[in-house]
Amino acid sequence: MNRIYLIALMLALPLVAHAGVAEKGLPFPSYVVTDAFGATNTLAASTRFVIVSSEKGVSAKVHDWLVTKDKDFLAAHRAEYVSDITPMPSLIASMFAIPKMKKYPYKILLARDPEFAKTYPHAAGKIALFMLDDNQAVADIRFLDAPAELDALVAK
Repeated sequence: MNRIYLIALMLALPLVAHAGVAEKGLPFPSYVVTDAFGATNTLAASTRFVIVSSEKGVSAKVHDWLVTKDKDFLAAHRAEYVSDITPMPSLIASMFAIPKMKKYPYKILLARDPEFAKTYPHAAGKIALFMLDDNQAVADIRFLDAPAELDALVAK
């Protein structure tokens, strides 16, 4: 009898390991992150696009793109921007990066939990764009080279 439970557990482990990972066709895993001012944010029910940067260079690309947009561009296009800052040393983040982010003309959400990168896939040097359907299931995941590609997908 114990063998049956052991076999069932071994078969179920891969399912548990992948639970909560953003995958096409599955519900988008909700998140709890803070903005640059420390306010807690969760995925808004109206959100249809989640832009994620996981590297400093990628964040710079997204920043350069967003500063050319209206202040309410993200909200108007039902989009959220999350920057995964877990690789950044916390001293650098708190003393330099986050104070600078407070001056940005757009809302930036900050992922500080190392589990974030495991939940939301990324590709080196690329902007991750998660496109959600009306039920907030992942309709598509794109890894983009240039912010101009965001214009074609988010700003249409």
